[in-house]
Amino acid sequence: MRFYILLIIILFGKQIAAQTVEGVVLDYDTKQPIKEVNVISNDNLKGCYTDDQGRFEIEVNSNTILSISHLGYLKKEIEIDNIENSIKIYLYPAPIQLNDVQIKITKNNLLNISQSASISTLSEKQIEENVSRSMAEAMIGTEGVWMQKTNHGGGSPFVRGLTGNYVLLLVDGIRMNNSTFRFGPNQYFNTISPFSVSSIEVLRGAGSVLYGSDAIGGTININTKNPSLRGDKRIFGTATGQIMSHQMEYTGVMELGGNHKNFAFITNGSIRNFGDNYAGNGIGFQRPSGYSEKNFLFKGLWKFKDNSKLTLNYQWLRQDDVPRYDQVVQKDYEYYNFTLQQRRLAFLRYDKNWGNSSVRAFQVTASYQESNEERDTKKNDVNTQKNERDDVSTLGLTSQMDAILFERVEMVAGIDSYFDKVHSARSITDTETGEIIISARGLYPDGSSAISTAVYNTYLYDIDRWNFQLGWRYNYTLNKIEDQISGPVDQSSSSLIGKASINYQINNHRIYTAVNTGFRAPNINDLSSLGDFDYGVEIPTNDLNPETSTNFEIGYKIAKRTFSFNVAYYYLYIQDLIDRVRVDPNEDIYKKANVGEAFVTGFELGFQSQLSTYLSINGSMTYTYGENITKDEPFRRIPPLFGDLSIRYERKNYFIILQNLAANKQDRLSGGDIDDHRIPEGGTQGWYVANIKGGMAWKKISFKLALNNIFNQAYRMHGSGVDGQGRHLAASLSYHFN
Repeated sequence: MRFYILLIIILFGKQIAAQTVEGVVLDYDTKQPIKEVNVISNDNLKGCYTDDQGRFEIEVNSNTILSISHLGYLKKEIEIDNIENSIKIYLYPAPIQLNDVQIKITKNNLLNISQSASISTLSEKQIEENVSRSMAEAMIGTEGVWMQKTNHGGGSPFVRGLTGNYVLLLVDGIRMNNSTFRFGPNQYFNTISPFSVSSIEVLRGAGSVLYGSDAIGGTININTKNPSLRGDKRIFGTATGQIMSHQMEYTGVMELGGNHKNFAFITNGSIRNFGDNYAGNGIGFQRPSGYSEKNFLFKGLWKFKDNSKLTLNYQWLRQDDVPRYDQVVQKDYEYYNFTLQQRRLAFLRYDKNWGNSSVRAFQVTASYQESNEERDTKKNDVNTQKNERDDVSTLGLTSQMDAILFERVEMVAGIDSYFDKVHSARSITDTETGEIIISARGLYPDGSSAISTAVYNTYLYDIDRWNFQLGWRYNYTLNKIEDQISGPVDQSSSSLIGKASINYQINNHRIYTAVNTGFRAPNINDLSSLGDFDYGVEIPTNDLNPETSTNFEIGYKIAKRTFSFNVAYYYLYIQDLIDRVRVDPNEDIYKKANVGEAFVTGFELGFQSQLSTYLSINGSMTYTYGENITKDEPFRRIPPLFGDLSIRYERKNYFIILQNLAANKQDRLSGGDIDDHRIPEGGTQGWYVANIKGGMAWKKISFKLALNNIFNQAYRMHGSGVDGQGRHLAASLSYHFN
């Protein structure tokens, strides 16, 4: 603590012999100001961003070069021989490159091309063009991400062969994973509305140093929409209707935003009704699989004169009567419903920026989250119903500081803490009389709690053609469980992890190598889960050690004005693997234990090419191979070889996309895969699906239309409990007003 206090004093007190240059950055075509342009001086590596009027202020020495960059514009460098008090800079629009994207998830100021990591992104524009029912469906085709769907109301992303509590989900940089996140596929990713999202970032094979437990496979950050202070006092909004053929979707969305002086806000809400899934090649409707959903988002922004801002955000999504189609069809259930899936998130965030100081930025965030899940199940020919409910509330407090050390080293330091409280209950009801027969312990002991706290540091050293990164994190976790069955448990664990990378630039080429260590701390689900799962019954365990991982990666990236390409090979090694083990060889009763080691390896590649002014092509391919070393068998749920290829034609007011998706057969199965009723005997067949999408804008109206699965193929994402949609139309119509 004394070190950090002394460091801050030194950084604040440091004086640099420099002069101040003011300027404004404008769009060359429209002559309008551009906000959030990155302006960096090459002599002292200081930087700043333009404000809502495109203006900036930066301290520079004589004979300096300013580097000006922004997504969607050609990068520009300006040499300043005789320092002027004010300059005007014009940026030329350019095609968006695959790797020319400012990344938030890494907490540094590098573009994707300069990152020593594999990162895929999905923009708000891409989400809208997909005309998808859910976040899970919108993510299909994203480089390096395999989307499993146990049911339409679910959606679990696989990153580097891992899912569930091996992939860390963030919303606006706040952990979504809590202490009850499950071992395998889950539905939590689906509790985010695509109409509230501005972008998604997927950091593959990394994230533990910055964000903590569960990022062994990778980290996914969902950025929700932000208010805009651009323009004069005004109110604006959008009304959208979205439908899908075969009555698979009816959606209404209203979005409203506004700004006045230093305040801006955005709010949106949606009401949605999903019909049963309609599969291809004669399979038809898969009943039951439909449900209803409501969503609401509010975000307010106050900007102050001292270059600081305050953000207030509230998110709420509720889904009712979400059925498990696979359980009804294959496991002899009359019904198996998630009667309630609900997520709430509220946070207050303070940001302070010092554009020309050695301390560049400081942020602190206080958050409250709530996850509610209720399940009603009834077997055929049984006159009892089981009801289970789990409620998890989470308090979070995080802070981070971004500073420049020794003029060339960027440091990000932070502290974060999360506290979970779990309430869980289970009851058995006579369906004929309505009488509660049993009221008992839930899936977890009621009143269980968990706390996680950590401190971390990362360093970025950028010199000439070389880029070096180092980082470390110390994390402490404590689970407190009062279990009447297995007794009280006070289980604590600590982890010290690190990362290191080297990135070398040759003109437009980048070669990098990186090592990221990670961990997954045992959570309340691991230690105290009591109930049925796919092939048995799970009982609590007393003690577990954290799983640890090491991810080795080597990659290559190139980004030119009309072409970009990236490829990476990785090897992920996992120790102290937590898995279910049979308690009695004669009974299907299991508990979790640290049973050994495993590895996952593979390669990922992606490219984008601007063939002409209006025509572009992009694609990706992902190969994954996993092995449970201890069991000498394939690692569970490994996706097959999969990829996509899309051709896009776009003019000013309309676009057309031909999208091709494909996956190979996956018949390399673990014992758990063979026992999983969601995976057909002998494995999941390969498939190919073609989609055509388009849209146009006219005055205040925009329209999008998609014809998906043109050839009406029957297909299933490996590990899913419901088939992909057959041939269908999806359409959205929006009216924009101000």
